[in-house]
Amino acid sequence: MRNRKGGDCERMKRLLPIALSLMLLTGCAVSAALPDGLDTQPEPPISEAQSAPTPSPSPEPEPEVYRASVGIVGDILMMTSQIQGAKTAAGYDFKPSFYAMQPLFSSVDIMAGNFECTLAGEAAGYTQRRPAAPPPTEDDPNPKQPYQTFNAPDELAADLRAVGFDLLTTANNHCLDRGKEGLFRTARTLRGAGLVQTGTYLTEEERENPCIMTAGGIAFGFVAMTESVNSYDARLGGDRWAVGRVSQQERIQREIESCKSAGADVVIAFPHWGEQYMDRPVRRQREYAQRLADWGADAVIGSHPHCPEPFEWITAEDGRRVPVAYSMSNFISNMSGQNTEYGLFLRLDVQKGGDGISIDMSYLPTACIIQGSGGRRVHQPIPCWEQEQRRGGLEPLSDSELKKTQRAFDHVTEICGLENARLIEWTEEYDKQA
Repeated sequence: MRNRKGGDCERMKRLLPIALSLMLLTGCAVSAALPDGLDTQPEPPISEAQSAPTPSPSPEPEPEVYRASVGIVGDILMMTSQIQGAKTAAGYDFKPSFYAMQPLFSSVDIMAGNFECTLAGEAAGYTQRRPAAPPPTEDDPNPKQPYQTFNAPDELAADLRAVGFDLLTTANNHCLDRGKEGLFRTARTLRGAGLVQTGTYLTEEERENPCIMTAGGIAFGFVAMTESVNSYDARLGGDRWAVGRVSQQERIQREIESCKSAGADVVIAFPHWGEQYMDRPVRRQREYAQRLADWGADAVIGSHPHCPEPFEWITAEDGRRVPVAYSMSNFISNMSGQNTEYGLFLRLDVQKGGDGISIDMSYLPTACIIQGSGGRRVHQPIPCWEQEQRRGGLEPLSDSELKKTQRAFDHVTEICGLENARLIEWTEEYDKQA
């Protein structure tokens, strides 16, 4: 008798592959009838969403950051001995006066200063010594000493451009020293040398056009004005528009706003104001600085007192923090009164990014000294680095000249302090730029 159990097993072995094939083709479930351990469950269908990885969101692009720097010095005066010292067989050469400053000039994107002189031509007469007061009379027992007036050779314009200046302001109390025609000629001569010039104007229409320069992706607007023209207002006749004046408040406000409307990221105001030979600002300077900030100025850089005055930061009505330098003092002159031989180089470092505009202020004291060079007596501003061994002019400094630079360093840092602006430190880069 055939073993039934064995036969059934053999039959099952033969039928199982057939049954599996049929069930797979018909999609029937077979797990309940299959031996343990045999998994024939079909895989779930793969959806399109599962087939591709979920893309991660693109990171937000980092906002671009732009940086630019502006260097500023105070009064550029040209007195009789300075002009004589620049005389050469071929004409005039003022460039040696600025050689010691060129590494600093080269370190900034825009270099600016206050041009307190005129370029009215030789026929108008170059600077002469200040005339003495006339003798007393019965009608005028205490006559005033007349103002000294300034006029320099045209070569000065090209030389200032050659040593690194980009922008000169001309709104100051000496802009009419050679009359209205001298004022116009000064503007034309400076511009003809490749300099940007503002504060005095050739036409009223021109004054309506904002003065803007761009560096490092940042647009700078410049507005300049003066308190006084040394009682020469009558020389303008009906052309009062030709000089930016502190008293023209609505117009100055409009000029600042025009700079902003034209795309200026930063507006720097240059008021010529205050009292001469004082080392502290008077109340009207502080009040006007606040107005300028409220009108939209982002920095206020003053001149006229011929002595350094402090820095501070003020808050505009819209919350902006605005740096103020109340007096940049003399940069180059033949003045010898107390503290008038000391000046400073100011640097504004501006950054524009996603958080808006930020401004950093730093400075370096300077001293104006006179050295003999090539048979001439050359007036020159000397950078007063903290390290005495870094100080030098056309010639090595004598002991007395080094002492003068130290007095300048001590006085300017005492007046300007280190709380509102940091001191510029010497680096090897300044040697490379020399």
